Amino acid sequence: MPALSLEGERLFLRPPAPEDWAQWAQVRGRNREFLKAYEPTWPEDCLSRGFFERRLQKQAQDWQQGAAHSFLIFKKSGEDLIGGVNINNVCRGAAQYATLGYWLDEKEQGQGYMAEALRLVIAYGFTDLRLHRFNAGCLPDNERSVKLLKKIGFVEEGFAEKFVQINGQWQDHRLFGLPIENWES
Repeated sequence: MPALSLEGERLFLRPPAPEDWAQWAQVRGRNREFLKAYEPTWPEDCLSRGFFERRLQKQAQDWQQGAAHSFLIFKKSGEDLIGGVNINNVCRGAAQYATLGYWLDEKEQGQGYMAEALRLVIAYGFTDLRLHRFNAGCLPDNERSVKLLKKIGFVEEGFAEKFVQINGQWQDHRLFGLPIENWES
């Protein structure tokens, strides 16, 4: 993983590291019931050190290949891990886009942390990765995510049936996009 840190007003984001496992497992474990409504089915060993190490290995490979870029979100005060953001499915060639994925500790929601984190990641994607567009999707009833995406400049562009498997079920998604031209203005 690169030695990279994205600095915000209240947060910093960086690629995950082996020493993050205990804090990551604690936060994810505490949020298991909350997050499972929004994520793929969690494997049985999903909070184990071995799972985390395999995850890190895959994320490092994705960074090296330019396929995806994973970040953990930390509060500057206390350096508490509160979430994560992934730049997924990087498409090069004529398209130059990627998809955002994100999660935040339930107790930290509603305080603007994810908006700050996504702005940092999007700036990195447009400037450093030279992407032209970000895509994002969310469950139709996830109004908090819809509000967040619109707040940071995404525009709702469509609807996809049975788009992503969430908690073992194929789920519909509302689709959003943010091209660099909109971000720059």
